[in-house]
Amino acid sequence: MASAHLPYAVDAESPLKESELAVLRKQYESEGGFVGVQTKFNYAWGLIKSNRRSEQQLGVRLLTEIFRDHTERRRECLYYLALGHYRLGNYAEARKYNEILLENEPGNTQAQCLRGLIDDKVAKEGIIGVAIVSGVALTAGLVGSMLWKGLSRNR
Repeated sequence: MASAHLPYAVDAESPLKESELAVLRKQYESEGGFVGVQTKFNYAWGLIKSNRRSEQQLGVRLLTEIFRDHTERRRECLYYLALGHYRLGNYAEARKYNEILLENEPGNTQAQCLRGLIDDKVAKEGIIGVAIVSGVALTAGLVGSMLWKGLSRNR
């Protein structure tokens, strides 16, 4: 699915190698209580590209802190916040950040591709959700019908 959106959406599907993330983590930890905003951003970027949900969540939290505390870095954070939420399956949040970016940069091809990925996932999960609800309704109908027939025989 993502290949139709490449090369711009490659961030959505390609994790960092563990050794690459380890370099970013080491730099982040070495700065202790005085972590620079660029180091924090780099580490957050690496975390959202992880395959581990807990690392993705930490990456989104760090990016949210940068977005909140450093207004001059908000534009940089928008795409990666959208991407982080996308990877976590928080499609409404992903769409929110991505749409803010697209409002300001309608020609941003990364954000346009990410919009397509978000829309595809929402549509796919919507279809799956409808199928599940339909299956539950069908099962409930069959069980109800069987109970009704059983009650009718006992009368």
